[in-house]
Amino acid sequence: MRDTNGETRRERNEAFELISPEAEVPEAGHALWDWFWDLRSAQAPGLSGPAPLSHQEMLAWLQLTGNLLRREDIAVLKAMDGRYCQAVEEETEAIRAREAG
Repeated sequence: MRDTNGETRRERNEAFELISPEAEVPEAGHALWDWFWDLRSAQAPGLSGPAPLSHQEMLAWLQLTGNLLRREDIAVLKAMDGRYCQAVEEETEAIRAREAG
């Protein structure tokens, strides 16, 4: 389905990927970065965007993968998740504004 600008969601996503900068992850953060996306990929989508990762989801993921996390790692993953949810919400609002106006 095309939006008011005649663009499909797939076309919009492809264009966004072309202009979206790659994240610069420090060497020490590569494992947490990979684990974050692994956690996110296992979560069912919410009705209005991604829901924050719950402690139960993180615990289940740890049990399934056998990964070991320190408290500091969990705090970083939760902070990454909070920022991710915020960014998705901001993008959703921008899309709604474009489609409305």
